[in-house]
Amino acid sequence: MKHRRKRKSNRLIPIMLVFAIFAVGFYVFAIAGNGDGTDTPTDTPAIREASDTATAPHLSDFPAFTTPVSIDQLTDTQYLKLVNRARAIASPVNYAQLVTAWPDMPARTTYVALHETAFHAIQSLFTAANNANIGSLFIASGHRSHTEQSELYANAYDPAYVMPPGHSEHQLGLAADILLGDDTTSMRGSPAAQWLAENAPQFGLILRYPEDKQDITGVPYEPWHFRYVGRIHAWYMAQRGFVLEEYIAYLREQGGFQANFDGKTYYVLYQRPENGMIFIPENLNFWVSSANTGGYIVTAWR
Repeated sequence: MKHRRKRKSNRLIPIMLVFAIFAVGFYVFAIAGNGDGTDTPTDTPAIREASDTATAPHLSDFPAFTTPVSIDQLTDTQYLKLVNRARAIASPVNYAQLVTAWPDMPARTTYVALHETAFHAIQSLFTAANNANIGSLFIASGHRSHTEQSELYANAYDPAYVMPPGHSEHQLGLAADILLGDDTTSMRGSPAAQWLAENAPQFGLILRYPEDKQDITGVPYEPWHFRYVGRIHAWYMAQRGFVLEEYIAYLREQGGFQANFDGKTYYVLYQRPENGMIFIPENLNFWVSSANTGGYIVTAWR
């Protein structure tokens, strides 16, 4: 999904404030692949490791993030929204963006629904898995309402694996539990789980709770739980070994990065609103996501 600004503000911003927005550290790397941060491929693209440069590019290499816009005027995709035990969802999901998985994808019930962007990403992932003879994958759980999450949490056999209501990524519609057998135990140590973890980033998905990151995520290993974040972000997290908590912290510290991807140039910029405003680029495709940490992440490309 590509989101454009709703209305250009007429507020005059001193030129020094414009330059201050760019006074952040950036890392430059090259990515091989196809599509943009929200598109998902119909087949499995090649993703190769890139190298970082030691210095940031000149400011003249960046597009002009010179248009100040109120965050209330922008569509929040929530693709990178950090939701965990410490950070609640705060804003509800837009139910108009939910689509049912069945019959286009195998699902436990006909009621399983997902955010439409996550739906297309997982659909492409399933196609690639089928071509790789991984087995009969299906979605066991997608979007959950606050009531459903409350009931699940109240009746959980082990609360470590279930988030309290208001703190579950499932409530965003961007997370899905993907299984091969009848229950989650069939995924532990399976070739299917390994294949999914390695290939999900190609479609903008991440294994949200890896085995060696419990001290950071606060959740035990869940080889079945995948979250949509966008292809560039999923790739970068995979290369660095980041979970979402680490990635958001990295963007807050570094300010963002520039990336070359399929002949296009991408810009990821973390911004803290000033007087309720953030800067967006002119004449570029972009989308915006709240980070749930007081800032917003703009992903733009040309």
